[in-house]
Amino acid sequence: MRVLQKLGILAVALCCVCLAGGTASGATVAVFPLQELDEGRNDANLPFTRVLAERLTKVGNEVIAPEAVIAFMANHRIRTVGHLETTNISRARRELGAAFVLLGTVSQRKERPEPRMGLTLSLVRTSDARTVWTYVGSVSMGEERRVLGIGEPRSTAALEPMLLNEIIGQWPWGSIKEEQQASSLNIDVAALEPRYVRPGKEVQCRVRLRDVWTGSEVPRVFFRAGDQLYPATGEDDGRVWRATWVAGEENGRVPVTLLLEWPEYGRIETAMLGSYLIDGTPPLVELELGGTRIVDGIPVFNNRLVMFPRLLVRKPLSRWRLAIYAESDNMIGDSEGIGNLPESLIWSGARNVGDGIYVVEVEIWDNAGNSAKASQRVAMDRSVPKVDLVLNRSDEEVVVDLLYDGKVPLKYWRLEMWTKEGRIVTQAEGEDLPVRLGVDLPDSERDPEIEGRLVYQDAMGKQVRRKIGNLLAKVEDKAETKAKEEPKGVSESWVDGF
Repeated sequence: MRVLQKLGILAVALCCVCLAGGTASGATVAVFPLQELDEGRNDANLPFTRVLAERLTKVGNEVIAPEAVIAFMANHRIRTVGHLETTNISRARRELGAAFVLLGTVSQRKERPEPRMGLTLSLVRTSDARTVWTYVGSVSMGEERRVLGIGEPRSTAALEPMLLNEIIGQWPWGSIKEEQQASSLNIDVAALEPRYVRPGKEVQCRVRLRDVWTGSEVPRVFFRAGDQLYPATGEDDGRVWRATWVAGEENGRVPVTLLLEWPEYGRIETAMLGSYLIDGTPPLVELELGGTRIVDGIPVFNNRLVMFPRLLVRKPLSRWRLAIYAESDNMIGDSEGIGNLPESLIWSGARNVGDGIYVVEVEIWDNAGNSAKASQRVAMDRSVPKVDLVLNRSDEEVVVDLLYDGKVPLKYWRLEMWTKEGRIVTQAEGEDLPVRLGVDLPDSERDPEIEGRLVYQDAMGKQVRRKIGNLLAKVEDKAETKAKEEPKGVSESWVDGF
């Protein structure tokens, strides 16, 4: 209740400011339930939707009752939130009397480590289902730091008034006013493309009117983009008008209006056609890798590489592409997709691809055609780790040396030795190699039969289990062979590599 009371006070104050400045202009708006991404794909945040609707009402908009919007969704079996099909947008105009529908998503809501809340909104004109205004914003406690922390927001609920202030500050009063002042021009078809354009690129607009004029009655036809007027060229039938112009250099949304002028009568009629966004800022992307281990400064994986492409700044994308190159710059595979990036991508490694160094590259394009790349060098290593076991025997003990020189570090090793009767001779384990172990032989048995088992696993998860039977016999056999092949005085040893 306290939060709602504060919202009411702030809304009244802002309403007075807007009316005093003469900028508020009422419009019939249907605020549809906001999607809450943190709760689930189809979950709605009804409390914040209601607060937003009340705030828009207080600053001069005519907002359709939330109950009527919910009933409309139920009647037409609309089960998803955050977007609306074109047919339902037209129905909202006919059945609810809405000039605009407001759709949105609570894209982020976190309480820890500090409160943060993000929101995206789209205002869609119901006459032609065109988006006339978009909002993308977020607020956090870090942006509202105060001396000694007095009065700082401590929860996302406390951040909601700040977000609402920002929305009202950017509310498109100009577009709404143009919509209300537009005459009843009979527009059959209107095409404005592209909807997203880079600075300095061409924009085309074409309209087909249901009315036709002849002789001195033909008006002068223009397209107004922002503050610029562009004369339209008519076709032979007098109904189709088109124009092409170059987008400006400044980023931002540009509204486009059809303007018909009859100089003889001093009369002008206008109709809002839509808007396009000038965007010259490339997206920012980074590539994180999972399931790897850094070896000599390069991530190493075994059979499965998980890739996490991340946008550093939230932005809609038109398409993306993932490519994998060998060290010789030869592409060995790629994958493409439409729309935004997936949460993760997996490369399991092709059968005809061997161990070595590869480059993983992700490239993205936004709706205006701006592109960005991110790449990572990665090594594939599917080789089985190999530990050498060296035995040297004296009358009373056996000296065991474990040796390892693989590139991927070992995660652990374990050695067990026991007699034929099951008596444990030694047990040892560790993480690092090389290591030397002294094993005392049983006093009661001069030549016992010793068996062993060695288990080890590298940091990539590749494990080897080896059981070795009658170890001492192998030492003796190796020693006899060496005695025949080597001069006297050379030490005797046996190496078992696996």
